[in-house]
Amino acid sequence: MQAKYSSTRSMLDADGDTTMSLHSRASTTTQQPELGHTEHRCSPCPEKWKWQGDKCYQFYKESKNWQGCDYFCIAENSTMLKINTQEVLEFAMSQSYSEFFYSYWTGLSRSGSSKGWLWIDGAPYNSELFEIIIDFTILRSRDCVTILNGKAFSKDCKELRRCACEKMAATVKLEKLPELL
Repeated sequence: MQAKYSSTRSMLDADGDTTMSLHSRASTTTQQPELGHTEHRCSPCPEKWKWQGDKCYQFYKESKNWQGCDYFCIAENSTMLKINTQEVLEFAMSQSYSEFFYSYWTGLSRSGSSKGWLWIDGAPYNSELFEIIIDFTILRSRDCVTILNGKAFSKDCKELRRCACEKMAATVKLEKLPELL
């Protein structure tokens, strides 16, 4: 007995409507986003931001002093990086590795060496989560915290470092995909 079609492709080619229907549905699901659309449809974070847990993070290349990064993050509708859980610690520290020693400011600072460390939102620093390495040989103030190569360092707030910002992730809404057949 001779097969009517030598392949599935031959069968679909014989039925032009099916081939055209499959082609048009496939192309509509793989089209590029519209111009001006800045977020992926499935991501709760803006383009180029990294999604982790319920937050979006951006590690910028621009270098500023600590106060400059605070203002920069606010302008980005975000706040400076806050490391307050093990998950955020692991994520942030993995982003801090640099062969060129570019470190990132966090939102952790103090108002003098005799004062306690506070996050930008006023929450206290949890010393059980990570250690801040303080270089006592430097005479300048060391009242702001930066991260580099998986460690946290106390640095002069006036030094130029890269900015790390965070914001709440948007709610992801599932969309029903069109049925292919």
